[in-house]
Amino acid sequence: MTDSVRLDARQADRSLVRRMFSRDALYSLAILVLLPNLLFLVVSPWLMVRRIVGPFLYLAAGLLSLFLPKPLNYLCYLVAAAIDGFIIVALAFDMPFDVAFASLRFVPGLNVSTSLLYVGATAYLAIAACIVAHLVDTNRRRLRASSLIPAILAALFLYWVDISTNQYKSKPDEFQSAMQQAGLTSENIVARDRNVLFVLVEGLGAYADPNEREILAGRLRSAAGDRFIFKSGTNTHYGSTTGAMSRELCGKWGTFLDYLDHKPHDCLPARLAQANFETINYDAYDSDLFALRDWYPRIGIQRMNFGEDIEQAHPELAQKHCGTVIRGLCDDDVGEVVKRELAQSSTKRKFVYWLTLNSHLPYEARKDRPLKCRQTDTVIDSPMTCELTEIWMGVFDKVAAIAADPTMPPVDILVVGDHNTPMWSRAEARHFIPGRVDWYYLQSKATPTTTAAQLLTPNSRMLDRL
Repeated sequence: MTDSVRLDARQADRSLVRRMFSRDALYSLAILVLLPNLLFLVVSPWLMVRRIVGPFLYLAAGLLSLFLPKPLNYLCYLVAAAIDGFIIVALAFDMPFDVAFASLRFVPGLNVSTSLLYVGATAYLAIAACIVAHLVDTNRRRLRASSLIPAILAALFLYWVDISTNQYKSKPDEFQSAMQQAGLTSENIVARDRNVLFVLVEGLGAYADPNEREILAGRLRSAAGDRFIFKSGTNTHYGSTTGAMSRELCGKWGTFLDYLDHKPHDCLPARLAQANFETINYDAYDSDLFALRDWYPRIGIQRMNFGEDIEQAHPELAQKHCGTVIRGLCDDDVGEVVKRELAQSSTKRKFVYWLTLNSHLPYEARKDRPLKCRQTDTVIDSPMTCELTEIWMGVFDKVAAIAADPTMPPVDILVVGDHNTPMWSRAEARHFIPGRVDWYYLQSKATPTTTAAQLLTPNSRMLDRL
């Protein structure tokens, strides 16, 4: 290589370095990456906002906007902000992206305007997007001439910060469910010859502190007395609420999308229905959400009771609703209806499935404050964890009342969380074990009167997972 060629190469290298650290390049970094992501970067030590592709979304929007007409420039950034918000919410609730996208059609039925968090976040994303779009539009020539390498490196750095500090969960290699761990297969349920109450509790993760866990466990332990055997444990989860339905009722990882195929599925309620059990659900919210009324019969739910059905049967409950964005009947009221259901005499054994509602985030705190949350002498010093525990206490108290009622027909009771508690605060999230949910089982000591062979048909033998 000649000296002149080496000189040209060194000059080119110096020119590249100067361009990378020029004012224009740093200005591009600030507008295309730093400004759209600044708030998230500032709050990241305290808040867990997972947005794995957010920095790249805004960088791509900025680059595309450099060559778009002004109106499309703003539209491009608003689309990037909408996708960013969509990803934030989907990851917060552990929803696979196909499930989150399919769930968009249910959004009009939610009361999103009641949440200051959602309204404020939406306004911030929209305003920030318009500000950045304006800066891009007024500095097109300068941005086009600058080096993009610093901006790309900055986006990669923000990506690294996100995956290093936030919790990202994938589908577990090993399947687990509370039904499986408690031994509630269809064969065992039929052999035990008693009613079964299955309670799926919204947002109940696995407590990291045994003392906090005992606040709930103690209620069922006390109710067990000498009539039940009390058991408890934790298991992994995947996905959001419908993922928990598939996990516990059908013995596999899945979501509501797996049950929209207009064919019956080999699930626990279906096998119990074949064994002459009556299978019933109670849900405080409308059946439109996740198309539950469409596919519940395909997994074996025979008698469905959603918010609209319960209100029709009990008009007095229609005057009292709880919750915010997902607002429906109050868990305490639905629990009382469930108790009446189990107390009624019947020629068939019952499998009653109760999905709770009021602890869905954003939640509405209880007014009676049994744990004195947000006071100096509170039992749990983290406000959100404390207030959610108060809501769950109401559910557990209702279950305990069912267990403690000596006039109640024999019943086995399983209570389990649907998915990890979706906390935004890092301090609050530390109160729960990532990727796990708690379960509690009250096994009745009543003596069965019917054998499994008498009630199980040849086609209703339960798979190991069910």
